[in-house]
Amino acid sequence: MARDRKDLGNRKFVRVDLRKKGFLIPAPDAPWIECYILDISENGACLDVGDLAVPKVFGLSLTAGGEVRRVCALIWRKGELIGVRFISARELRKGAAPAGEPDAASKKAHA
Repeated sequence: MARDRKDLGNRKFVRVDLRKKGFLIPAPDAPWIECYILDISENGACLDVGDLAVPKVFGLSLTAGGEVRRVCALIWRKGELIGVRFISARELRKGAAPAGEPDAASKKAHA
């Protein structure tokens, strides 16, 4: 369920509780690894990846068949949970994929 705008705090995007299975794609030809998508927004998601080592940039499939995929940048990690930001095709073409460092707003929101 989407949270009310007044509950967003410093967040710019409404988060929607998803709580469903997803698949982390560590590299284009690598096997997909099951993860759990806790919530999602227009800009990113919170994933439960267990103790899995996660690359700074990776793919995420929201469906088992791969019909819905996003390229993600790792922004933060707290134990088994990670926060990711979706990277646009324009950012990828420009080589502007983030190195995984959180911006000031992300640091503040997850401090």
